[in-house]
Parts: sequence; structure tokens; C-alpha cells
Amino acid sequence: MLRRIKPTPDEEAKLRNVAERVLKDLEGLDAGLEGSFAKGTWLRGEVDLDIFVFFPKSYGRDWLKESGIKVLLERLSKYKYAISYADHPYLTLEVDGVTVEVVPGLKVESGTEAVTPVDRTPFHTRFVISNLTEEQKDEVRLLKKFMKGIGVYGAEIKVKGFSGYVAELLVYFYGSFRNVLSAATGWKPPVKIPTAKPLKEFTEPLVIPDPVDPRRNAASAVSMKRLAEFVVASNLYLKRPSLDFFFPPEVEKAEVRGDVFLIRLKLLEQAVEDVIWGQIFRNLDSIRTSLTQAGFRVMDLGAWVGDDEIFIAVQLESKDIGQWYLNEGPPFYEWKHVEDFLARNDYVWVGENGRLYSIKKRKNSDPIAVALNALKFKTRVEVLGHEWVTAPTSPELKRFLAKRPPWLK
Repeated sequence: MLRRIKPTPDEEAKLRNVAERVLKDLEGLDAGLEGSFAKGTWLRGEVDLDIFVFFPKSYGRDWLKESGIKVLLERLSKYKYAISYADHPYLTLEVDGVTVEVVPGLKVESGTEAVTPVDRTPFHTRFVISNLTEEQKDEVRLLKKFMKGIGVYGAEIKVKGFSGYVAELLVYFYGSFRNVLSAATGWKPPVKIPTAKPLKEFTEPLVIPDPVDPRRNAASAVSMKRLAEFVVASNLYLKRPSLDFFFPPEVEKAEVRGDVFLIRLKLLEQAVEDVIWGQIFRNLDSIRTSLTQAGFRVMDLGAWVGDDEIFIAVQLESKDIGQWYLNEGPPFYEWKHVEDFLARNDYVWVGENGRLYSIKKRKNSDPIAVALNALKFKTRVEVLGHEWVTAPTSPELKRFLAKRPPWLK
């Protein structure tokens, strides 16, 4: 297994050569290689080089946002580049087919002094290098690949899962890939792993205090769903090990159950991926609420992004609902509300529980219209189309319809 995921010497040599070229262009600045490549925990064929350039703390966050990227461009504009955004702008380079992220930060003396999120990065790198053996770095690789295979890897909003650093901390605390999974079989939220003494109370489902800054929960991004998936997968893998956990096959068959419709949106402007996904999740919540209030029973919702398009899938028990619905009113003793209810409703009666009821006509019995009306994106989008699904037309739609991932056996 390890032979399939551990980088080859040739791959490492190529990446190191690219890193040295970029670092040479940054001579005179406080630049260094960070991230999984520097730690020795990266996976074969799945690495972006991370180079950080640190400026005096006295420059402050605002200077980084306005001027940090300019300093980098003075040195690196000869490469094919794009300006990316997180807490502040950074550069994404393409060098000989390798993606290199060059990130400005502020130099601090310890992780607890961090002004921006990236300021802790060198301390994370040093911690992992100092506390993991070469064998344990390979254990991290196994854990990362397992997490990727079951779909819980990544701290970005799109995934809400486990970061690479969290995988490293888990191996640091438990010792090995298998030990992490064995421990996870007994996890029940809130899960608290004492990698350091926390300096504040945390409320997330998984709590792993950051050893370089115990004010921070390194696992704060992990949602209840991703935690649950990891625990279930750990139990199943230990009982029936399979490569499907690491290399999941594509879903081959999926049938439409209930009524499913798909909405296609076009992104009309660029935005940070986390910003887009934050808006997507808020819109999914809005669609669910609106459809439920309209009388539809929503079984599931999903979304994916590709080629500047957003796809939203909605699965209903049925698209057909009655023209009329039961409208519940106030209890009999809230007389002011009772009078108001009587004035606004016909076909009113008092129910066995003492509340007033009426029968009302639905305003909208078209679920697609209800969903479209619920869309509220801050980023400019355009509705390209919508349709009822009769058969899956893409791998993403197949996965949405199939529900059950290959490892969930």
C-alpha cells in the first residue's frame, strides 16, 4: 500500500529543484519551504509546493493585504501566475508543471503571537519535523490517503474535514495509522484529544488543541458529518480492510428515487472558493427551508462546482402535493391572536387540542419555482437552466443519487 502513495525519488528531486529555483528568486527575503513537502508527509502526485515569505511583524496585516503581493510580484512575475485570496492575497505559480503557492506572512517569535493564520505555519512545520519519526511520516501518508478516499480530507468550507496538520497531530498523539483508527472507533462527541493543554474552551465536535498555539483548536473545521464518516469508516476498515477505502471506485449505477431536479448556475465573477462554498451551503439551507414551508418533503440536497458553473441537486419524496393545506393557528386563550386569525382566514374551526385551524390554498406548488425563489447569492450568478432528472448524466450526479459511498459496506 505504502509503495503506491509514497513519492518516488525522481518526483522528490523534481519538486526540490522547482522549490530551489523559486527560493533563489526570493534571495534577500525571509523565505522558506513549508507545508507537507517540507514536513515529509506529502503524497505521490498530490502536492503543491508551499513557500512562505515573512516580513517584520510591525508591518501589520493591512500592509500584507496591500503591499505583500507587490513585493512578491517584483521577484516572481516572470512565471505564469495568478493572484489568489485567503486572509490576504498570495501568489499561485505554475513552474514546470508544478503548482507553487507563495504566501506572505508576518514573522513572529511563537505561534501564540500569530497575527494572521499563516504566521503559525513555520512552527507547525518544525513541530512535525521534530516530533515524528520517518516511519510515522509514512503513517501520516496512510492516514491522509484513507481520509481522502472516504471524502473527509480538507479543512476548506467545501469539505469541512480534516486538514493535513490534523492528520499529523493524530499520528503524533496515537503513534500510527492503525492506532488512530482504533481510537476513533470509540469516539463520541465532543471528542477531546489532549495534544496540549487548551487555553480556552472549545465547542466543536472534535477538539485537538494546537501544540504551537493552544488558544486554537486545530480541528475546528471538522463538521459533525465528517467526524461521523471517519468514525464509521474506521470501524468498517478495521473489520474488513479494503483498498476501496484508499482508492474508491467510481459509482457505476444509480437510480432516481423520489423526484430529483437539478439547477445549473453560471458564476459571473471570480471569488474565493471558500466564499463561494459558504454561499452555496447557505443557499442549500434556504432551499430546504423554503421547500419544507411550501409543503414538500426534502430527502436530500447536494451541490458541486465545475467550469465556473454551480450545480444544485434537490431530492424530494414527491413533487406532487395537494392544492390545499392545514394551517395551524393560535391557542384559544391568546385572544388577540385569535381575533387576528379569524379576520385573516376562512374555513376556521377549533381543534381537539384547543388551537384554531383553517384550510388554505398553497401559493406555489411548483418545487423548482420555490427553490429558484430561495436563491440569494452575493456573488453574481445567472440561472442557466433547470430540469427534472430521469437518469444520471455526470459522476457527481451518480454519487448524489447512489448516496452510499463504495467503502460503506
